[in-house]
Amino acid sequence: MTTHTYIKRNNKVKNVKRGAYIKYIMTLNGIKVSDIANDLSISNVAVYRSINGLSTISRVDEWLRNNLGLEGFND
Repeated sequence: MTTHTYIKRNNKVKNVKRGAYIKYIMTLNGIKVSDIANDLSISNVAVYRSINGLSTISRVDEWLRNNLGLEGFND
């Protein structure tokens, strides 16, 4: 019997420092991921993935820039 090898299809790596810093700033301002999702009419998961660098959503980056003053997080 041959064993099946697991192939990882997602090559992106979570940016832990970026996500932790943004969540820290959000906590200081009393903002939740669901608040951003409701403002932008997208899912909570999409906002979470954008904050942690797993996907690039320009609307989320723009919202963070305008409302929290976060610049230079488009890595």
